Amino acid sequence: MLLIPAIDLFAGRVVRLTKGNYHRLEVYHTDPLAVAKRFEEEGAPMLHVVDLEGAQLGEPRNFPSVAKIVKGVRIPVEVGGGIRTVETLCRYLDLGVSRIVVGSVAVKDPKTFEKMLALGRDSLAVSLDVRDGYLAVSGWLEQTPIEATGFARRLREKGVLHFIFTDVSRDGTLEGVDCEVVRRFVEASGVSVIVAGGVRDERDIWNLRSIPGVLGVILGKALYTGSLNFREILEKMGGSEC
Repeated sequence: MLLIPAIDLFAGRVVRLTKGNYHRLEVYHTDPLAVAKRFEEEGAPMLHVVDLEGAQLGEPRNFPSVAKIVKGVRIPVEVGGGIRTVETLCRYLDLGVSRIVVGSVAVKDPKTFEKMLALGRDSLAVSLDVRDGYLAVSGWLEQTPIEATGFARRLREKGVLHFIFTDVSRDGTLEGVDCEVVRRFVEASGVSVIVAGGVRDERDIWNLRSIPGVLGVILGKALYTGSLNFREILEKMGGSEC
């Protein structure tokens, strides 16, 4: 199971939100590249970078910071947030981003999403941001009536290979992962996922590791508050692909 540190960007700074609430934003560092290099040195197999302003506004806002990270580390970087056009997708691929994470465009603009999928299927991941079983989009500011498991099944049938499942109600709370929610989603949808949202300590990672279909976990606030030490958790879990 992959253990992936998250770097969320807002105004060029490393921040974390609570439950996706932009009014509950905490700044943890002013140098995203320094944070990225630290995680690389600690053994991260890849980085999960999110342009929070881009997610909110629908177009990239932290491209310079993303570019510094991609050019400044040797490990793969996946990027999401505000990627809603083919042009933006190509811009990130040309930059050297290993995987592009989209969400809103898959829900709100299926035609553009299908073009993206045809262009970069292997490099495309869909973020399923779920609140009470239904998808949230536009930086989680907009709740939809779309049931997440059915939507995931339809995307799998279209040929989507990579999924990220985020429990929005837990993200940034350090309340712990609701593993039963994850287990039910994977079983009902039939898709394998990387999980994000609510990781508090190593028990969450052990519990997720036991769920068939969970390929990895994205670690955010727990790393920044010190409740998890990335190097130590890697050693306990037996490496980055534990």
